Amino acid sequence: MRRIPWLLIIFRLAAGPGILLIAMAGQTLSCAGLLILGVLSDIFDGVIARRLGVATVALRTWDSRADVLFWVSTFIAVAVARPTLIPLIWPLALTIALMEIGNHLVSLARFRREASPHHYLSKLFGLGLCVLCAQAFLSGDIQITAWAVFVIGVLSQIEALAITLRLKSWRCDVPSVLTLKA
Repeated sequence: MRRIPWLLIIFRLAAGPGILLIAMAGQTLSCAGLLILGVLSDIFDGVIARRLGVATVALRTWDSRADVLFWVSTFIAVAVARPTLIPLIWPLALTIALMEIGNHLVSLARFRREASPHHYLSKLFGLGLCVLCAQAFLSGDIQITAWAVFVIGVLSQIEALAITLRLKSWRCDVPSVLTLKA
């Protein structure tokens, strides 16, 4: 039982490249299905880890790494399956990616550790990405959704940076910048 969170993380590490391979085969419905399973694994790995008392720093750090691989693979898969969306999604995705990298660099400079706040806005952003990518795979019509998810993503990255800047010492699982003591 104690290995379930790690198995869910390993599943997500495999699901991202799996989505890409399925997209290359032109199976967009299967891409959407595996996407949803990957997002569910992301939701439940932390829930199960906390209930079993195995939510370690290593687990949360690998959870973050799995998320990055999963979402990068998924966005490449969207580009493969729906190349007409590239002009819309890539500038938005690049902006979020650069903000994410910036936050990690700040965390590495301050604490010599990767950022891993797992805050509420990041969870909302992940759900938004799921809706966006599923919509892209299934219909290709994502104009309004893309901009809404982008705004949530930018706000999430700003909050992650604010958390990193306000922390006195590194830690993961910070629900919100508002929960930090001054």
